[in-house]
Amino acid sequence: MTRIYKAHAGNLTYRRPRLRVVLVDERTILRRGVRAMLKGEPDLEIVGEANRVSDAIALARCLQPDVIVTDVFENGSGIQAIREMRRECAGLRVVMLTGSRNREWELAALTAGAQAYVTIDSPIEVLLRAIRAENSDIDFLAISRPEAPIEAPVAEITAREREVLIGVALGYSSKWIAGNLGRSVKTIEKHRFKMMHKLGLRNAAAVTRYAMDNGLLDTESKAQELRPADLPREP
Repeated sequence: MTRIYKAHAGNLTYRRPRLRVVLVDERTILRRGVRAMLKGEPDLEIVGEANRVSDAIALARCLQPDVIVTDVFENGSGIQAIREMRRECAGLRVVMLTGSRNREWELAALTAGAQAYVTIDSPIEVLLRAIRAENSDIDFLAISRPEAPIEAPVAEITAREREVLIGVALGYSSKWIAGNLGRSVKTIEKHRFKMMHKLGLRNAAAVTRYAMDNGLLDTESKAQELRPADLPREP
């Protein structure tokens, strides 16, 4: 799957004031969660997505982004493609965002020219720092070995509030969540308010960050189990 946002795929001659970012990950839910978090950053612009390395290389050539955020992938193909993506796009910065703590892969990625190697259990600030960093001498070790995120107790929220949390983290509106769960919008809004109040979350971006920091969106299978079934995205 390759997705190019048409509004950003026109004339790419002039650099925009915001950093142009492409997301590459075969796990749709994780990619969607990252997109939701980055969407709220005023200096970042998501211009495309892909779930395969070959498509990422094509997007590097087509869109000429500033940054590509990609996974290592199980066969290490993400690492192998770093040099090719950078050949296709001059000045491209590649940030590895992965669940793998394989030290050999980390060193291989940085040696191949990746800007940083960030694990998915890192705080969102670590990923943002890696995306925004322009200095090639940046302390990679500090980025790839962050302090553990502070985890709020998931046990404090009810099962229904947990379902609503996952729905909000995936970018769904209260209306769609209500329709899928067979509840009124007012009831869902009540669950949403209580959930956010208990966890100290102020907005949808904070909910998404919380879900990722606490491992709720780490894998496709786990998120599939937690999210409302067959929930359509809001147009």
